[in-house]
Amino acid sequence: MDGIFHELSRRTEPAKLLGYLNFSDGRPDPRFQKGLADAAAHLLETGDPAPWRTLPQWLAHELNGLVAGGAPAFRDPAQARAVTAAALERLPAAYRAHHADLLAHQPDAALFGPFFLARCCEAVLKQGAPWGETGRLVSGALAALNDYVGYRPIAVLETRPSTEFYPHEKVRPVPVALAGAGVAPGTYADIVRPALKLLGETEPALLDEASFDPTKLDELAFDPRAHDHFHPVNKRPNVLFGEWDPHTIDNAGYFRRFVLRQMTLDTLLTWVAPGPHAVGDPGERLFEAAAVLAGTVLMGAGVSGAGPSYHDSTVTLSKLVPRIARYRDAFYQRLLKQLPGAHGERLRAESEKRKQPFAGVRQFLNQAIATQRALHLQDRRMAQFYAAMGYPAAARDQAARIAAPAVRFGTEVRIRQTEAGFAADRGRAPGAVALLAEVEDLLRRGIDCGALIDPWNILGYQGLFPIFPGREDTVRDPRAEELIHTAGRQLDLYARASAAAAVANDAPTRGHLTANMREFAAWWDRFATATVTDMPRIVGGERADAAEHVAEALGAWSLRKPNSNDIAFWRQHREGFTSPAAFAQVIEPLIERGEWKAATGLLMTWLSESDAVPMDEPGASFETLAERWVRGAGASDPAAERAGLLRRFFELLEANAREDWLEPHEWLGEKRPPGDADDEDDRDPFASAYEGMTYKDSADDGVDGAVAGDPPEPVGEFSLEAQADEIEDRLGFLHAVAKLWRLAARPDAWPPGDGASDAALAGWLTAARRANDSLGASSTGSRRSRCRTRPAATRG
Repeated sequence: MDGIFHELSRRTEPAKLLGYLNFSDGRPDPRFQKGLADAAAHLLETGDPAPWRTLPQWLAHELNGLVAGGAPAFRDPAQARAVTAAALERLPAAYRAHHADLLAHQPDAALFGPFFLARCCEAVLKQGAPWGETGRLVSGALAALNDYVGYRPIAVLETRPSTEFYPHEKVRPVPVALAGAGVAPGTYADIVRPALKLLGETEPALLDEASFDPTKLDELAFDPRAHDHFHPVNKRPNVLFGEWDPHTIDNAGYFRRFVLRQMTLDTLLTWVAPGPHAVGDPGERLFEAAAVLAGTVLMGAGVSGAGPSYHDSTVTLSKLVPRIARYRDAFYQRLLKQLPGAHGERLRAESEKRKQPFAGVRQFLNQAIATQRALHLQDRRMAQFYAAMGYPAAARDQAARIAAPAVRFGTEVRIRQTEAGFAADRGRAPGAVALLAEVEDLLRRGIDCGALIDPWNILGYQGLFPIFPGREDTVRDPRAEELIHTAGRQLDLYARASAAAAVANDAPTRGHLTANMREFAAWWDRFATATVTDMPRIVGGERADAAEHVAEALGAWSLRKPNSNDIAFWRQHREGFTSPAAFAQVIEPLIERGEWKAATGLLMTWLSESDAVPMDEPGASFETLAERWVRGAGASDPAAERAGLLRRFFELLEANAREDWLEPHEWLGEKRPPGDADDEDDRDPFASAYEGMTYKDSADDGVDGAVAGDPPEPVGEFSLEAQADEIEDRLGFLHAVAKLWRLAARPDAWPPGDGASDAALAGWLTAARRANDSLGASSTGSRRSRCRTRPAATRG
């Protein structure tokens, strides 16, 4: 080790580095930054596997030598000792622990480069004396170091307690180049150096159009967070290629730090490496990759703009994207024309053939990103499937293939929820308590580190994600519905476990579950997601009330006398069933136990009150439970009883559905009653003179009139818009009925030789065909059917 220290001291003067640590107030010094980079470069050349650990040891060793030698500048080395220990030893470990969730995929070698360590030293120095308070120095420096989130809209709401980012979602981009200090040694140095050179040689007019001024680039860094292809921010143009940091702004209003995407850097390095795609020598491929990196920087800068006020409210993506494409092509064409020799001839021939400059590397980059996205979505979905089926090892294996923490959190949450469901169904309610508590911890940690959607944004942006300041530039945020379903599943599991504890007469476990459910419901209801139109409706307070009532009812039901009247029993407990969850939580165990009559009674009660109680919510669907009832009753014994159950079920279904039972032609396109005011037009004796004629406005000014100056009348709401929800609900109900008819019409559901049953079977088959013909595509299409949404009065 002494030999390594001696060589480091010969190449880099440790006294200058230690002098900065001993006397600086934390202002950046390019000489100190470059000195650390040179020392790290030497350690990398010698094969040191962990230069970030060797550097503080070397500095501490040299400081001891300077103090022992009586160096005047180090008569009081307290600051240098404290900063070396806090910034280069304690702070990296604290940073790693702080981002245990967000940066679990990153090795230390990728994070703790020399420029990152320089920023650590600056952050600690800014905390100031007294230098003996190491804990204060590290915690303060950690908060200062984590200064980047990127493009992250925050909903401003009256009920939201804070509009700041969550503590663990802010990270420190890893610097790869600093103004005055050059490019950091490491994996990306060979591609970053020529890319910056190309940007510096680009025409000023093109750079100005791209909103990129190399003289204002204080830092070029990469985002250490894993790329999440499921995140809607990827709908933002060129987000894969980087952006100006929107929170690093100078006094003149210009951005000063550009943040690259690590995935883009890694993919371009793959192009440089030997492989089936390799054309030309490595030096040529390196130039091509550097050119594309420079081009992507210009594209990303164009979306961000040079400062926060660069794009005004009139700029939209439809206007911005063509301009970015124009100057991007101009940049590549300029490089292509200037490239000499055989390399230039090859690239120009390739451009002519593929109709795109630098087509090989650009198409390779796009195809690699598309392939990674496809694999990401596939592995993510498979991980969820395995977790839902109860195969945790397989689920974790699929999730481990994706670095994005959202996949890991989602998988772990689903694994625990599945295991909690198994515990509740098997009568082991105490085992569900700890599992559900772990789910809530995972949810809060996932939100806190940015892996999961901020629940406040569901209400603030109405389930959408703004990808640009313009109002029209928003996209659907799939994470919103995913989180709502997760919360609904959590509440359902609490209810199931509470019911299991009530049936087992386990009062302590039931008390724990009830208290925890109330606490979780109160936390969830703060976000008011149920008020957002077209989002699944989950109200924690309603679910908690329903769960308590259901648990009490099931507990009493388990203690009832054998052969008692179950229908009469549930009629006594009917008053507490005021939500879909309450009905579903009772009907499901009744179906599982073969209590067909009691389940039928509750199903029909739910149907009869569909105007007040929605028939479809996450985890509580009338259609799903009715289908389970028909499948179960249709397979029960004896056959004669089975036929009676099915016949009675459909009789009650028709009686309680009321007008929803009618076929579409009976409630669509009704004739107007006699005496309607519109009939006056039909009696106009001159109306026939205008048949087949159209009016053409020769002024073409949008005003239907003979004189100018009249403002156009506002276009009213489409006449069927108000009826759309009701029509969709009715079609969904008929779709569900048609499915039930087809299930009940199986020959094995009826006893052989039963004439009445044969007649009923024939009638139901005819009705099913007629319903399918009336519904058309809506009965067989792939859209998600629903029986009934929430009543109009409760929609947000």
